[in-house]
Amino acid sequence: MCGVIGLRCEKDREDLGEVASRLLRMLEYRGYDSTGALIQDAAGRISLKKDVGAPTVITKKLGIDKLFGKLFCGQVRWATFGMVTKENAQPHDVHCHTHLYGAHNGNITNCDQLKEWLLSAGHDVKSDNDGEMLVHTIEHYFAIELKKLKNSKDRKLRYGALKNAILAASKKTTGSFAAVVVDPVTELMACIKAGSSLYMGGGAQDGAGAFTVVSSDLASVLSLTKMLYPIKEDEFALYTHDKADFFDLRTGRPVAKEKVRSHLRVEETELKKPFKYFMEQEIFGEVEAASKVINYFADRSPVVDLARKVSAKEPAFVKELKNKINALSAVTEVDKFKKEAAAFLASKTAQKALTFAGGFKPSLNTLPLESYLADLLEEVRGAGSSAAGGQAVKFADALFLLEEIEDIRTRVEGFVWRMGECRKRGRTAYFVACGTSYNAAKCASVFFNKIAGVNVTAYLPGDFRAQCLEAVRDGDILIGISQSGETKDLIDVFNQVKAAGKKVAYLNIVNNVNSTIALEKSDIFIPLHCGPEIAVPATKSFINQLLVLYVLAVRLAEHFTRTRINPAPKADLEKYRENLYRIPELIGASIKSTRDGVEQAGVDLFPEPSIHILATGMQGIAREGALKVREVVLNHTEGFEAPEFKHGPNTILGVNTIFGMEGVGALVDKFADTIKFAVARGGKELKGESLYKIFRAVSDYAFFDLKPKELSREEGELFTAIFRDHNFFESMYTNYPLVFVTGPNSRDVNLTISQINTHKIRGANIYVIAEEDTLLRDAAKKSVPSMYAKTYKYGYITLPKTGDDLLVFFTSSVVLQLLALEMSVRKMKFLDRLEIRDHGVHPDSPKNVSKSITVD
Repeated sequence: MCGVIGLRCEKDREDLGEVASRLLRMLEYRGYDSTGALIQDAAGRISLKKDVGAPTVITKKLGIDKLFGKLFCGQVRWATFGMVTKENAQPHDVHCHTHLYGAHNGNITNCDQLKEWLLSAGHDVKSDNDGEMLVHTIEHYFAIELKKLKNSKDRKLRYGALKNAILAASKKTTGSFAAVVVDPVTELMACIKAGSSLYMGGGAQDGAGAFTVVSSDLASVLSLTKMLYPIKEDEFALYTHDKADFFDLRTGRPVAKEKVRSHLRVEETELKKPFKYFMEQEIFGEVEAASKVINYFADRSPVVDLARKVSAKEPAFVKELKNKINALSAVTEVDKFKKEAAAFLASKTAQKALTFAGGFKPSLNTLPLESYLADLLEEVRGAGSSAAGGQAVKFADALFLLEEIEDIRTRVEGFVWRMGECRKRGRTAYFVACGTSYNAAKCASVFFNKIAGVNVTAYLPGDFRAQCLEAVRDGDILIGISQSGETKDLIDVFNQVKAAGKKVAYLNIVNNVNSTIALEKSDIFIPLHCGPEIAVPATKSFINQLLVLYVLAVRLAEHFTRTRINPAPKADLEKYRENLYRIPELIGASIKSTRDGVEQAGVDLFPEPSIHILATGMQGIAREGALKVREVVLNHTEGFEAPEFKHGPNTILGVNTIFGMEGVGALVDKFADTIKFAVARGGKELKGESLYKIFRAVSDYAFFDLKPKELSREEGELFTAIFRDHNFFESMYTNYPLVFVTGPNSRDVNLTISQINTHKIRGANIYVIAEEDTLLRDAAKKSVPSMYAKTYKYGYITLPKTGDDLLVFFTSSVVLQLLALEMSVRKMKFLDRLEIRDHGVHPDSPKNVSKSITVD
């Protein structure tokens, strides 16, 4: 639960502090309790800067961006072991038995035991942080290994000593972590991947020379290089600026690896105008992200059709063209790349590509690059100056996009075939996921049931272990869903099933195709293609999860129909296919048309201390909407299947003891009225001391049922009059807010109307998110004659008309995301105006959560 970085450069860089600061800021989503950087220059001088606070603040405050040097070890912390203090901030620079420095990401669960052992062994432990215990433990064994050497300054011998120290320390520590440690004498760096995310790459930059970088965050590595070392779980590496040696963490055996070019596009991660928050930008980006997914999975691109025709007609030429581009992808030196890219654009191969591209309308030069090599091809296009060269590059891009589409098709075909075999053999398929991904899985259960007629139940990892682990049979399927592909709880379940000897298929859905789940825990993985998310709350990735799961349900229904396993009615299947292409437009319409309704509901709801979101047949959507509000507004919110609310939770309606800012304000107003009453009744004889005694007695009696004992007769009479004429608790009561979400199905609408009327008379304010329905609107709008009628509020957010029970999953999701954003911004500004410190409300980085929690 943090983020760690290690960068080894060929020589001193004047801008290393700037690079370090940028990398730390890219990791801010992983932790912002404290930030630290240790930079060492070629002369061996070390600058350690760390303090409590987020990297956006600390890098400037401590002047990290002004440092120069050759080696950088950095960390952003999400506190687990040890309080949020400067002493517990990382990296740790230790000098007890020898000199070593480093930092980690994750949890060392025997931290306290290690600290006792280290202290008994003479180490000067300065914090309670598990990262320091790890660095000290490696230092301890490193010192032991160095004492065995005849020449402890020898670089090769120290290399072996550090390797052995890491192996020994790994046996001494328990937990899941990734780490970077550095021998300052030889400038040898080491990285360890032991259950937490870690990525590694190498490259070269103009004027700065070669470098090797490791990080907990893939995007930060890709910001420097596209060439990655595929380091796996339970491996470690010893590396310099231009070389890396890999070893098995359990045995110490060497592991051969070569750099490979990442297939993940690096998309812009800066906040763009007119957006003020990343959460807002990412919600508005859902239209483009959804369109991209449909293009990949549905294959409706004319440019790809051209690439397919040429591939069939000229396979040798296509192979030659792709080989030339792939050769360029391996070039990491900038000047060499520009030279070779220009040579390619002038080659006969590029000219032949132009003959195929030239007749395409509109000009290929006007179309964006879309394939996994788009970043590389953009650089290739930049090496030339002619429009013709640009067309040749776009044609090459179409060939690689075709390759990607065919790869996805193969993956989807593998997915549906295995699901078909599972159904034929009477086996079971399970969704397993956490957080937002679990809510997507709950929605997917509906998709798979209604579209393909198959039951796939969604489980949290803990529930799966408790309810299913012993029941899993050979031939079953586990479908894991994870945006990061590093979700620790999910990986633990996979490992446990494997350890039990169960022969199951792992069919996973991930966004990060370079992740542990994608590369090490999958028989087949399906990519989400939603790009990076900077804001902590998942928005864009949730929509893409729904979309990919919808596509898979449709493809499975098609497979069942072809193979006659469970044929779907032709008209229904065609409807589901066509509805797929409506989704991006509906997302856009939801964003545009619901603005006023979302704003008004946000005004009403942001001060509420507790809310229930009640959905009919859409529990996954209710849960996800509630999660978004809890994450970024910090209001207690629950998501329920609507009819379930009457089975106990409805006791919260009417008189209760849940008071928010509105209730507190009403109480203060009531006290002000009472003071005015007391002064008017007591007259000039009522002194300040008497007024204090009376209201101390009022407070004690109203809230603690303590009868006054020290009031005079006149004060006692006034006290009695106050309670006769004023009800303090009644002033605090407010109607409880219920947000109903329903599809257009008449049965669901009628159920919702029934629920609204049932709860409204018991003290609920009603807000509806649904397509336009007169009866539903009237049910929400009409106040009922009851004790709660005077303060009754309602709202109706009208979704775009779909007439479909599944498309409403997408439109309502977007609206709930927008509502959470609206509430978050309003509450944040409100609390800021009140000068309430550390309130933690923020749409991008709310307190106590970070994306790394779901990872590590």
